[in-house]
Amino acid sequence: MNNSHLPQLTQQQQFLVRATPATHSKIKGDLKMKNIAVRLWNNEMFGKTYGKGKRKNAFYNGTVEISIPPVKYLIDLETITSWYHNAKYPIHLKMLDNIEPYDDANILLSWIVRYESGVKTPVHGYCCFDINKLQLLINIVDPEYRINETWELAVKECLNRTPGKPTPNLIATNYELKLAA
Repeated sequence: MNNSHLPQLTQQQQFLVRATPATHSKIKGDLKMKNIAVRLWNNEMFGKTYGKGKRKNAFYNGTVEISIPPVKYLIDLETITSWYHNAKYPIHLKMLDNIEPYDDANILLSWIVRYESGVKTPVHGYCCFDINKLQLLINIVDPEYRINETWELAVKECLNRTPGKPTPNLIATNYELKLAA
């Protein structure tokens, strides 16, 4: 994935963005990346208002699930400009100190928020979706779960297999799809 379109990041973050999963894994001393599954749904609320001057900007809502340790994160993929201006948690605002906004209509970004028992906790990280290449780049640093990894994943369309059961529109995973579906 060509990362020249990403916002300007600190030197350490740039290294993580350029690292492939295999490279990042070797740097950390791991022999294998953590299993991850990303599910994306079209945002049915896109463009609708939810308050005076406030509009739903996410094109896709999604979940990021890591199997070991079992942890789930939420993402809302929106344009770079919206992503940059909609940071609301202190950890994400601090990340903005090292980022210069860059506008590219083919790139969607999201902050990472851990989801546990109905509680949302922001963590250091982001998700970048290149619509043209159907590639996801995810960086998560969550010391509480001892996660400090970057994944680069190919995105695939999902088939609606079970009537009445919500099926994501897109999926990306680094392990066998039948296990992640």
